[in-house]
Amino acid sequence: MHIVIIFHNLGGYHIARLRAAQKLLADKHFTLTAIQETASTGEHPWGSINEKITFPLITLIPSPELNQLGEINPQSPIAAQRLPAYLNKIKPDIIVIPGWGFPIARTALSWAHRHKILTILMSDSKWDDEPRQWWKEKIKSLLYVNKFHGALVAGNAHKEYLIRLGMKKTSIFLGYDVVDNHHFSPQTQKARQNLAQPHPSENVPPPVPYFIIVSRFVPRKNILLLLNAYLKYYQENQDQAWNLVICGSGIQEHAIREFIQVHSLDSVVHLPGFISYQDMPQWYAKAKALIHPALQEQWGLVVNEAMAAGLPVLGSNRCGCFEDLVMEGVNGFGFDPENQQQLTQLMLKMSSGEVDLEAMGQASLNHIQKYSPDYFAQGLQQAVEFAINKKTDQQT
Repeated sequence: MHIVIIFHNLGGYHIARLRAAQKLLADKHFTLTAIQETASTGEHPWGSINEKITFPLITLIPSPELNQLGEINPQSPIAAQRLPAYLNKIKPDIIVIPGWGFPIARTALSWAHRHKILTILMSDSKWDDEPRQWWKEKIKSLLYVNKFHGALVAGNAHKEYLIRLGMKKTSIFLGYDVVDNHHFSPQTQKARQNLAQPHPSENVPPPVPYFIIVSRFVPRKNILLLLNAYLKYYQENQDQAWNLVICGSGIQEHAIREFIQVHSLDSVVHLPGFISYQDMPQWYAKAKALIHPALQEQWGLVVNEAMAAGLPVLGSNRCGCFEDLVMEGVNGFGFDPENQQQLTQLMLKMSSGEVDLEAMGQASLNHIQKYSPDYFAQGLQQAVEFAINKKTDQQT
């Protein structure tokens, strides 16, 4: 049987998942083809990763065409308009679709429904992502969710949301949001560091203890509250305070830089800008703990990354990954992202010497082993086999 799996744009995470899926599904006599809308995206500039692609891949909007079209976002109709011709040619038995909110997802679902093809939903949406209205949820359930034959979701919060939308619990499987743990593992970091010492002029981590944040600079990521919490932390701890490294960029960068300047934090708060996927391990390797302060986050893959790098985590309890990944007092702590004082106190606690950071980091590393590309592959296989068995039962 031929499985087609669709993404907006393939990056390091997706390629690791698809490689694992291809290997596992081949043992079950399935073939897999990936389709991406575009080969490039400004939101996640992944760098050179094409050599890791071992599976058939179709790109609906090739890179040369982007020079004329400019940035393509998931709401663009262009790729959706081109998709049916490829599906007609491939003739898949099963289509794995990322959600229902984008044109390409709705087009894929509609095509599959017309051709009586099995569909698997991939989702990391949860109930509290945004204010929900019952009538909109009802429409969503009728038009989209109930047409899928199975689902692969990120975690327990995402599973509960699909159940609310009417999908049966037995048809939902876990493993969607994982990263390539080996890329961020301590062993990989050590190997990278030993290959070559970075040139002094290059952008490298500071040689002091620091908290690390990896984020886009947009309001829902909550960087300004984090800075206020860090300011209070620094004022209380002074010479004993860890530095703060905030990797990323975005529309709030001016406000963030202004805050740092006004409060004379230039020597302790570092803004290295966007760090590539290839270079990110060395920044995790030299950090003491990750802070993820988002007000709203469907999952939070940076938490996976940091845990795979062996870091303790301070995680917002609004993040989709919180329930599954953050073990209170074991590999880190959770906090209310609107409670500045609580975050300040956790920073003080983490850097006080009273917390066994090494044990917490090891707990992170141990726990994240489950959330690997193989976990994605297994969950996908389970969803596919469930859908096939269900169809077989209905035919008999």
